[in-house]
Amino acid sequence: MSRSYKGVTLKKHRVYSVQQLIAAYSVTANTVSNWVGEGLRTSDHQRPYLFRGEAVQEFHREKRKRVQSNFRPGEFQCRICQTAVFPRTETVVDCVAKNGKHMYSAECPKCLSKLKKISAETDRDLVEDCRNPNTPTDCLHEGNTLVRGGIWMSEEKDVPVFHAKNDRIIHQWQTYAGSYSEKTIDKHLAAIRFFEDYLEGKPFAKLMINDFSAVRDELKRRAAVKATDSMSASTIKHTVSHLGTFFDWLLKQDGYRRLPRDFAGYLKLPKAVVARSAQVKQRKFPSLLEAEKLLNAMPSKSLVDLRARALFALAFLGALRADTLVSLQIKHFDIQRRRILQDARVVRAKAGKSLAIIWFQIPKVFEDVVVGWVDVLQGLGFSEDDALFPDSKYLKHRIDVNDGKAATVPVMSTTQAVTEAFAIACHNSDTKYTPHAAKHTIGAERDIRSLTHEERKAWSLNMGHESERTTERHYGTMSDGRRFEVLESIGIKKTIDPRNLSESEKAKIFDGILEAMGDNA
Repeated sequence: MSRSYKGVTLKKHRVYSVQQLIAAYSVTANTVSNWVGEGLRTSDHQRPYLFRGEAVQEFHREKRKRVQSNFRPGEFQCRICQTAVFPRTETVVDCVAKNGKHMYSAECPKCLSKLKKISAETDRDLVEDCRNPNTPTDCLHEGNTLVRGGIWMSEEKDVPVFHAKNDRIIHQWQTYAGSYSEKTIDKHLAAIRFFEDYLEGKPFAKLMINDFSAVRDELKRRAAVKATDSMSASTIKHTVSHLGTFFDWLLKQDGYRRLPRDFAGYLKLPKAVVARSAQVKQRKFPSLLEAEKLLNAMPSKSLVDLRARALFALAFLGALRADTLVSLQIKHFDIQRRRILQDARVVRAKAGKSLAIIWFQIPKVFEDVVVGWVDVLQGLGFSEDDALFPDSKYLKHRIDVNDGKAATVPVMSTTQAVTEAFAIACHNSDTKYTPHAAKHTIGAERDIRSLTHEERKAWSLNMGHESERTTERHYGTMSDGRRFEVLESIGIKKTIDPRNLSESEKAKIFDGILEAMGDNA
């Protein structure tokens, strides 16, 4: 991995320990110490150090920018690390080139490679100061400082400014929240940071009743549609819920037991705001007939085209989420038993739910496309442990090993391929559907078909919903146009005009009448 660390992404709201940074970046503790010496901002001055994810990301972004622009005094460009670095002071050697210019050579503190630079007068002054035993070694990097109040400030423009006084207790909460899914932790942290930022970083240990009511009033203000920074009613409702869960935990921690225990009452929202969140927004989704037309119109010239068709088809065949789709392996698509095995141990399923999904009874073209895709993969030498939807680089360059074995092809880490597949399918359509529209289509089919109560329940369970109410409330909701159409047709007696019937249709009706007369006799 390049030492510019472009491939590592941290969560901006999270707090990381030194050990967590070592694991994320595959570096040593000494490297993290060097980062701190180069200006990486710690959450506070206590040890062991803690770091805000946003601060670490910004630190590496700034280093990459400086490689392409002017360096700060004392900085060198390391071509191995591909970043700007401050050298080890004891390795800096000053020499004069043939043209009379001062040159510096030194060692990179990370990779120990040789660094060279034409030295300016400010560089020489700084290096000499650092060689002074009475001068701290961090004299080279004073750009970012933690000022009183625990607020990060920066001399650079457009650098994030945030508060850090509560990072230690938030890091402790992250350990407690390990039983939650990663997405759930992120949502809780977003609510906690919103609360903290609105109160300008006030330490949680000093919170008063007025602070909770002030946050509630801010949420009420943002509930207004006309507010420039408005939040959806659902987001507001979840924010209050997440804050309640966090402060219930915080009240049990040492140093926070004197917080007001009736805080929940001061966060309670008016019924009008809560009622807005109860209104489910109507989602756009295709009918099965329309989805079939979209599938048939998709290109099928290349392997990437075939993969896109299979992704689109399987989304409907199993009513699967995008993240679940891209994390399936070939062995999870059971052709003989017509099932999809959602094994939560290896498949990214919502709430870690394992489920055996029987293919929904929809037009046969959907299953034919996916079965055909599996045949293509097996023809290319893919095994059952390989990804059902491999990244395109594995489709173009299948890696073979001399002994007949090959490394397992991993599943994709993002849902970009699913999004692109639906975009291709909707290229010539007036309506652009999202991957989640497939679940809405299958949910709507449950109401369209004449199913018994037991069949309806089985349909919902096959979608991964333990309650039928989940399917009814959130998937395939009836549009206003369809609602008007159904209501207007109630009570209208439909008559048949014989002049509009074909001869065969007339014969069928006549045979039915004769049969009925015979039964009555």
